[in-house]
Formats: sequence, C-alpha cells, structure tokens
Amino acid sequence: MMRIVMTGATSGIGLAAAQAMIARWDVSMVIGTRHPDKLPAQLHGRVTAFPLDLDDLASVARFADAVRADGRIDALVCNAGLQLNHPQRSAQGFERSFAVNHLAHYLLARRLLGDIGPGGRIILTSSGTHDPAQKTGIPAPRHADAQRLAFPENDPDIDAKPGMAGRRAYSSSKLCNLMTVRELACRATDRPDLTILAFDPGFVPGTGLARGYGPVINAVFRHILPLVIRGPHVSTDMRSGRALAALATDAAFAGGRGLYWSMERGQAIVRTPSTLARDDAACAALWDDSAALTGLAI
Repeated sequence: MMRIVMTGATSGIGLAAAQAMIARWDVSMVIGTRHPDKLPAQLHGRVTAFPLDLDDLASVARFADAVRADGRIDALVCNAGLQLNHPQRSAQGFERSFAVNHLAHYLLARRLLGDIGPGGRIILTSSGTHDPAQKTGIPAPRHADAQRLAFPENDPDIDAKPGMAGRRAYSSSKLCNLMTVRELACRATDRPDLTILAFDPGFVPGTGLARGYGPVINAVFRHILPLVIRGPHVSTDMRSGRALAALATDAAFAGGRGLYWSMERGQAIVRTPSTLARDDAACAALWDDSAALTGLAI
C-alpha cells in the first residue's frame, strides 16, 4: 500500500486527485488541512487528516512531525496554493502568497525528505503563469529573489497597484515551486531513486484559487469563466486532478528528475520551463535563501 501525504486535497484539482488516487490505487492518504473535522464528503472515512495552516511555518513543522511519526512516505504531493488581490502577511511576516505557496512547501519537503521511502516521489504544483512566453494574463515574475519576495516593501520594482502586485506575487511563488523542484533534483544526489516533478495544472476556472479576490470575482471565476474560456492550456479540475494523481502514483512517471509536466489539450506533457526557471545560479540562491527564511541549514 502506498502512503501519500498531500496538501490542498480538500477542493479543486487536489480533491479530484485525491479521489482518483483513492479509487484507483491501493493507497493510505494523509492530508493537511486547517479543518480536519470539516472534510468534503468524498474524503470522509477515506483519509487521515492532520491540522495544517500553511500561513504559519510552525504549523508546517508540527504537521511534518505528525506525519513522520506514522512511518514511511511513498509520495509527497505539495498542491495547496492561493492567489491574492491585496497585500497580506503570513504568521512570520512574509508576503502571504510567497509564504504559503513556496516557503511552506519548501519547508515541508525539506522536513520530510528523509522519511520518503525507496522509489518515492515529491510533486510540487507550479503554474504556467511563471513563464512570460505563455501569455496567461497574469503578470510574469521579474525575479526569484527570496528576500524581495518575502518582503516586497524592499523591492524597488514592486507594482504600485495592489491587484497587480498580488497577481505577480502568485506567479513568482509558482516560479519558486518549479525552481525548488529543479534544485532539489540537483542536490539530492544521495537519493537517485527519488522521482522529483513539477506540475502545471493549466488554467482551471471553477476552482477556489481566486477565493482571496472577494465574492464577486470569485463567483465569476467559479461560474462564468468555465463557460467562456477556451484554449490549449485550459483544463478542468477532473482532468488536471487525474493527471496529478498519475504523476504521484503511476509507474509510467517514475524516475523523472526535475521535470516540468504541464497540461495541454487535456493531457500532461513535458514542457521546457521559462528561462529564469532554468537559471541554475538563481535556483541555488533561492534554495539557500529559503533555507535561511525557514530556519533550515543549507
């Protein structure tokens, strides 16, 4: 039986992925959620839920300890994420999108790396918004400087409009997810057995990603955009969820190191990430600076 640890499993593509894994494979699933007592009906009695608040690195550490106490992990799926339209801070005072989407998952992967069994997998959900060439409509990242992303008030190029700044913080955090995967694949030389992948679910209107935008925009994202948006990178929660489940469990994806899988026309394909994501020096600097921000050794 595979033991899978997952964040972001209670809604959207994460819920679809969790359902797919439970239905198709012999798995024991552990999920992190703010409200373990309020699971979706689809997960009741089928998963173990531990408290996890990705806004707070102390909560991430407690979650990691709880997961480790129950034994070996076969796959770690870091899927949770948010997008904001105005400045917010995490418990440690970091810009919230960067803290939740990147730092929390960086810390979780580092804390659990030694507990992932032979042939195990680490999957981080990234996004096509990291790549300016994809023209997603979300402002592309300017850099992956951890200090400036954590404390944007110190960034001389910060966007003046809160909405623009919030969207760029999201795409930047997704860039960081991808760069973390690439750097981990380089650094984990003592674990050549590990599969380490990034996943772009495509544009999936109808999920809860825009919940930080307020009720009107959130309603448009959930109910209107699914009816009008078309294109090769548009997907559904079920299609992207099944693809994410396959990356975490299917033998066909075993052995990939630092690969970037992206949804295109309903299928996951390997894509070349952006120029910045392929900057080895920038990836190494992000790793080291993230370690400092989360209190870990390099």
